[in-house]
Amino acid sequence: MAYKVRIDGIYDQRTLKHLKLSGVKEFCFEFSPKSFNFVQEHIFLEQLVPLFSEGDKVFIHFNRSNDPMVKKLAEDMKQAGVDLKNVFFEFDVWSAEMDPESFEYNYMLYFSNDQGVSKGMGKHFCGFYFDFSFFEDLYHKNLLQRFASNFYTRFGPSIDDSQFFIMKMNWNSNLISSLFDLFEFNIIAMPINSDIEICYRNVDLKKLSKEMGLLNKNKIMRQEF
Repeated sequence: MAYKVRIDGIYDQRTLKHLKLSGVKEFCFEFSPKSFNFVQEHIFLEQLVPLFSEGDKVFIHFNRSNDPMVKKLAEDMKQAGVDLKNVFFEFDVWSAEMDPESFEYNYMLYFSNDQGVSKGMGKHFCGFYFDFSFFEDLYHKNLLQRFASNFYTRFGPSIDDSQFFIMKMNWNSNLISSLFDLFEFNIIAMPINSDIEICYRNVDLKKLSKEMGLLNKNKIMRQEF
């Protein structure tokens, strides 16, 4: 089965234009200041937002849901004419002091056994995202199938076809075939990182195209022209 491929950590017009020409329609932008791919708000609004098209899905990654930039960025995007129904905030951690029912924007949560994700599932909750390393660890401990059964028993009723089930992985990850039999991912997220950069924050577009070509050849990527 081929999946929609999302590219994470985009920070420049050149890369975004290339991805759009390649048929990618899911993009993630990094607003966690500690990230190597951090994008400043004025760059995002002035240079990247004008390239968005109808049908694109825009994901905004923050470390914590209580970051004051979340609301500011959402309001600034609305003023820039962005339809927020196609914008989804990603949070590694749902802040305990926040009421998920009062959060007014679409959002997703990072799934980890170390945090009570159910406490952050409010009315605008749109799904989970996982790191491939999470599943890799379960696989090596022979716990992957048990986790899948427990996960769908607990969270299956909360995840319908309109929500996201995203796996983040690296270009050089060794795929686990049984993973795709056990879980119904709808997006595979691949990062802008040193594997496809000439140097720091300088994407090698030829290498990016080559890696995406391999995803297509291996029937992982579904293009959406």
